[in-house]
Amino acid sequence: MAKILIVDDDEMDRVLLSEILHRSGHEPLFAPNGQTALKIWRRSKVDIVVTDIIMPELNGLELLETMKEEDPWVRVIAISGITAKKLNEAARSGALAILTKPVDPEELLSEIENALNEPSSSQDSED
Repeated sequence: MAKILIVDDDEMDRVLLSEILHRSGHEPLFAPNGQTALKIWRRSKVDIVVTDIIMPELNGLELLETMKEEDPWVRVIAISGITAKKLNEAARSGALAILTKPVDPEELLSEIENALNEPSSSQDSED
């Protein structure tokens, strides 16, 4: 079971993603924006961050870049219903996967499993 932080300003999307993760045995945490996500991420041991790209205050790309500056091994999956240009920016910023909305549950779970197999700073500190 992984602790997964869901970051999305759309409450319905957070609920949908939470249900997918919960049914698969994962523990979802929630943040409605990037600022709140950073606070949760800094104080909780989160295995993976699943973030929307377009959000108010601190968008998903800014969130990803800030997290990567603090922890280069952070595992992030970006999701959005936006253009290929923004998706390419997410890839360049270090997202392990980029999914488009509406998110396919099987694809999301597959990418989470792939991300869990990637090294993380928390694994390094546990060894």
